[in-house]
Amino acid sequence: MRSRSDPHPQPSRAVPAAPNWLPAFTAPMHPSASGLEPGALAGPSFKNQTVRMFVRPSLAGPRLRLVLSNQYGTEPLRVEAVRVALRVAGNVIDPSTDRAVRFSGASVVIIPPGRTATSEPIALAVDGRRDVSVSLFFLERSGAVSWHLQGTRTTYVSAGGNQTAARTFEPALTTRSLYFLAAVHVDTAPDASLVVAFGDSITDGAGSTVDLERSWPARLSHRLSARGGKPVGVLNAGLGGNRLLSDGYGPRGLHRFERDVLAQRGVRAVILLEGINDIGRAAPGRLDAARIIDGYRQLIQRARDKGLKVYGGTLTPMAGHVYFTPENEALREAVNAWIRGSGAFDAVVDFEAAVRDPAHPDAMLATLTVDGLHPNDLGHDRLAQAIDLRLLE
Repeated sequence: MRSRSDPHPQPSRAVPAAPNWLPAFTAPMHPSASGLEPGALAGPSFKNQTVRMFVRPSLAGPRLRLVLSNQYGTEPLRVEAVRVALRVAGNVIDPSTDRAVRFSGASVVIIPPGRTATSEPIALAVDGRRDVSVSLFFLERSGAVSWHLQGTRTTYVSAGGNQTAARTFEPALTTRSLYFLAAVHVDTAPDASLVVAFGDSITDGAGSTVDLERSWPARLSHRLSARGGKPVGVLNAGLGGNRLLSDGYGPRGLHRFERDVLAQRGVRAVILLEGINDIGRAAPGRLDAARIIDGYRQLIQRARDKGLKVYGGTLTPMAGHVYFTPENEALREAVNAWIRGSGAFDAVVDFEAAVRDPAHPDAMLATLTVDGLHPNDLGHDRLAQAIDLRLLE
């Protein structure tokens, strides 16, 4: 043992910072038609095929981890090989960034039904501005798929063979779905936090241009990144066709809120934009504003119990879409009046005002929508611009 007066003290060693793993990308799951829940949609099964998907983590960091899900599977899911890389363009990856992914030391991962598997850390730096390729190879038939039906990027499926390390390959099929990929975690800055955009197809990015980061949550992420300061990531928890009160196209919002918001580490706030599908798909006279409002109150209380801020988004116009009827419009207006005037939310994001036609308030401006219900790229940008960034700091 050396004394304090030792003329030759040992050099001090810097203590490495503890990792701060946060979900920088998540994909809420739909069950497949052979899955475990009602309202499931028919999904593919893969055999001797490679599936290459692209996602963009909204936080920066030197390492990442993948979370694969067999949430709705009825049999164990075996994935023979998994690799990640940074995207160049289209189906082309940068070979210098290609990395093999391992799970508990193995390249093969077997996931029991209803479970997930988290990979070992992967030394691949992400900056929030480039897409990450995730390639999965299935030698045996994958079975019932746990999937995110309609994402905002192209997914490429090979005709056959393990193409996970290929710079590119000729796809036999392209889709906009994500298969078995539930999340990407990033080892990020210690002061980073997250906001969750929780909703249906409008939040999911329907109507925006594929592969160009034009959904309103993506545009919000860009705004937050450009403004500087403490990093704030955005998790898109939109699920196409989702309803607040009823199952179908995935579990109802009241049920999946735990998995997609409350269980996510690092979340500080949630922006809620859901209910238009409840209105549009309700049988005449079977739904009133009080039921939707009660659903909102439940989500608000559950979020606050976890210390989260909850921001209520007004429901956007729908004239010109099949959902529109005078009865449905009256219901939408009643819900919006409560969102604006009740004081139940920590703040209100007036999405309706951002996109409505001043001459016809029951409709979106024609220049902002693709079908009367879903915004186009400009409409999504208007929704993102409606959010006061000070709410998220």
